[in-house]
Formats: sequence, C-alpha cells, structure tokens
Amino acid sequence: MNILLTSAGRRVSLLKAFLEAAHPMGSKVFVADMDPLAPACALADGAFQVPRVTALDYIPTLLGLCQRQQIQLIVPTIDTELQILADHASRFLGEGITSLISSPDFVRITGDKWLTFQAFKDAGIPVPASWLPETADDRLPMDLFLKPRDGSASSHIYPCQRPDLDRMLPLVPHPIIQERLVGQEITIDACFDLQGRPLHFVPRERIRTLGGESIQGVTLDRPDVDAWLVTVLEACSRLGARGPLTLQAFLTPDGPVLSEINPRFGGGFPLARAAGGDYPAWILRMLRGEALAPTFGAYRKNLYMTRHHTEVFLEQLPWAR
Repeated sequence: MNILLTSAGRRVSLLKAFLEAAHPMGSKVFVADMDPLAPACALADGAFQVPRVTALDYIPTLLGLCQRQQIQLIVPTIDTELQILADHASRFLGEGITSLISSPDFVRITGDKWLTFQAFKDAGIPVPASWLPETADDRLPMDLFLKPRDGSASSHIYPCQRPDLDRMLPLVPHPIIQERLVGQEITIDACFDLQGRPLHFVPRERIRTLGGESIQGVTLDRPDVDAWLVTVLEACSRLGARGPLTLQAFLTPDGPVLSEINPRFGGGFPLARAAGGDYPAWILRMLRGEALAPTFGAYRKNLYMTRHHTEVFLEQLPWAR
C-alpha cells in the first residue's frame, strides 16, 4: 500500500506521520512536487517532479506516476489541487488508487466562502452573516471583514468599517463581505471515514501563526462545544465530507459560529496527532478494510505545540538520484 503526498512542500511532519504508519506495513511513502528543494522531497522514500496543478498534463502525469510506483493512496496537501483531484477521483479509483479527498460538490462548496455560507446556513449551522458586493446596502453592520471568496493562507483579508467599504473592496480579489465576529477563534482538526462518517475531532487554539499556518498552539478543553461540533461534522458528512477536514470557528457570546472549512490536513495537524488523533495511521487501517468506531472527546487537553526551523543538506537534487 504505497502512498503519495502531492504538493508536499514543507509538510514534513505530515510526511513523517505517514512514514511511521506505512513502514511497519512494508509500504513506502513518496512525494510529488514541482520544487526539487522542497524539504519533503529529501525525506520521503522517493520524490518525483510533476507539472503545475493547472497544467493540462497534470492528471495524466500523476496517474502514470501512481501506476509505476504502485500507489494506492493519494494525499493532497494544498487548496489549489483539491478540486481537480476530487473531480478525477473516480478515474484514479478505477485504477485501484484512492484519493483522500471529499466529494467534488463538498470541495466546491468549501472552496467558496459564499457557497459555504449558503450551504451551512441551510443546514441550520450558525455562520457569519455574509453579503456579495452587489447585495451590500446601508443595513450592513458597522464592523465587517473583507476576504476573497476563494482565498487561503489569510491573504487579502481586511477588517473594515461600513463607511470605508467602497474604498477597500477593490483591494480584495473576488470579495465577500462578512460580519466581524467577536470571540475566541478556534481550529478543529477532524477525521471522517471513507464513507463519510465522522470519527474524531481535536479543537485547538492557534496562539501564533506565520503565513497563515499555526506555529504555536494548544488543544482546548471545551466540552461545552462538543455537541455543536458533532452537529457540524454530521452536516459536513451529509454534504460529502471524507477523510481529513480543518474547520475554523468563533466562540461568540451567542454560541459557536462556523467560519471556514478546508477539506484537507491543516498546517497545525501535528498538534492534533500528538494529542491522540493519529489520522494517517487510522486512514491506512481503513484502507485495509478495518472499521473504526467514533471516539469523540478522546484527545489530550491543554497540550501545547511550538515549532522551529531545521535544515536538510543535499549533495544531489532528488530527481537526479
């Protein structure tokens, strides 16, 4: 059961988690990337250069690579590849290759903050009040947030006062307008089985971020939000969630409000794994046919994470080996 991490980049902790799960089974973990100096390329069992995700030959190249290396599981790591891999998941599955990705519709919904707002509001989940520029009027609240509908990594996000809206909207590509939420912001790492049943979650606070990724954090002991989280995950399941999810929410005075979903492993996932959510190992067990029972609430509370840089030295680039 060989595994391929795509666009692996600096996701070394995630790579190591799959290596630790795969090696005892006699399996290997490979990575694909455009950059031969991506750190994960130096640390995997093998590394392969692939075209840009938007290239016409990306899917044929990836499929050929999987066939040659006997890959049975593809693990995407960045937002820009999620939709194309979801759209072609059935093609890979026809070759015996599972893509660890939610349904195409769920990826489309969660990749667009306006669609996320509509879908989860319809599902009865509290979400931030949202408007498109053409629907904005004088009834908007005073305190707003502007962000791209399809943005990631916290780029082009601005707090805004209603009188400044016309001046600031041109700063944001493909914008959505949302109410500015007040309360503690939390992140939730969650895992679904391959049929879409929610299995586990770990809520955490991002204490410090760099480039939109958590570099300091702590797992939370908030049993008061557990039932709400289960309700959210059940709604995600109905909409097509599979595998790993990363969710953002605000704990407002009126209760939790869901703000964003990324249908992939989050950058801060190593904290969730250290707290007891060993999703890579669970995913490989499920691929071998094992049925796992939900274990909500089974994680270490008040566990802190802090990160640092380390170096890898090479005398030869990975594709030249």
